[in-house]
Amino acid sequence: MRALLLASTLAASLSFAQTSRGGCVADDAAGLPEGPVAVGLGLADFGTGRRACARTEVGLGVRGAGIIDTPNFYGNVGAQGVLFGSFALRPTTELFASLEAVSFGFTQNATLTTTQLTFGHLTAGATQVVYGLERLTGAITGRLLLPTSFEVPGMRLVGAEVGHTFSFRPNGWLEVHGAVGAEVTAAVGAARSDPRFGGFLLGGASLQPVSWFAFVLDVTGRVGRVSSLAPAAGLRFRIASFGIDVGGTLPVVGNDRHDFAATARFSWRF
Repeated sequence: MRALLLASTLAASLSFAQTSRGGCVADDAAGLPEGPVAVGLGLADFGTGRRACARTEVGLGVRGAGIIDTPNFYGNVGAQGVLFGSFALRPTTELFASLEAVSFGFTQNATLTTTQLTFGHLTAGATQVVYGLERLTGAITGRLLLPTSFEVPGMRLVGAEVGHTFSFRPNGWLEVHGAVGAEVTAAVGAARSDPRFGGFLLGGASLQPVSWFAFVLDVTGRVGRVSSLAPAAGLRFRIASFGIDVGGTLPVVGNDRHDFAATARFSWRF
């Protein structure tokens, strides 16, 4: 009798697998965030990858990052309040945007201390599914960094990123994802623009034992003037169409000076 009850409970927990859409999250887990952990070490959301599946949602979040370099008498701690959203133009096409509505920064070195509260970065982009199999979905994606940030006095940062992302769901409780991309950023203003080129490669997986919870583990490698190899972990929850996504990352290899970056995001899916 106990064995029958256990089997019945497990079948109920994993029943959402029967309604999955290719590599996308199952229909009855629709509020659960999906794709890579939404935190990175680059500008705005550059280098974080992107989910392959289109969805319509709105949300808000907070992101924090810090550099504590005591031997060189330098420290920088920042936090941003983020508004984000996406619109599924078609089942295979998504438009998305993310705005750092407020950006706070505190910097201290051996001689100076500065505090800044200003408008942050705005990114906008699109994702287009280019292939979809029974359990696999792949898409091309791109985003622009628009010149809205006042973080650098007298300069505006611009950029672009293009890449490929995929989601593979071999069963109802495991999803494997990956992304590869290239980016360019530059400063627009009176001084030299100093364009910077880079790229990233991301791989990870999401363990989803029930329709309302998932654990995500990713690894991202970045190359360019600033390079890093950074693991990331995240916890995801849903209550009906409401999703909660918390995660963090830190570089373990490379010349990136961050000691940590973390995010908490809250979304509503339509």
